[in-house]
Amino acid sequence: MTQNAGFNLGEIMKQAQMLQQSFEANKQKLKQETATASVGGGMVKATVDGEKQVKEIKIAKELVEEGDVQAIEDLVVSAVNQANLEMDKKINANMAAFAGNALGGLGGANGLGDMANMLGNLLGGGAKK
Repeated sequence: MTQNAGFNLGEIMKQAQMLQQSFEANKQKLKQETATASVGGGMVKATVDGEKQVKEIKIAKELVEEGDVQAIEDLVVSAVNQANLEMDKKINANMAAFAGNALGGLGGANGLGDMANMLGNLLGGGAKK
């Protein structure tokens, strides 16, 4: 069996393994991120982590004193939903940048640059040129 000039399967596998390790490290980093949203003029704040677990809810004392349970419930739901949307934005931006950086590095491996661009664009980041 002959090997194509410049095509080194071992090197491609090594790069794939490095990419996987880098991806896992990036996922762990994202788990540590938080996003906070404030609704109702700052009366309710919600904080979620990178796994979209609610970490903190803050409710203004004045809102509690008014005793409008329905309003509090609605504002808490809204704050959590907004915080999750903010976390989605952070995750998407991070993953797009990761895809662009990581897959852009494959450009030197005979034709894999085009695949990197395609995958990067599919993930929303595009590979760096």
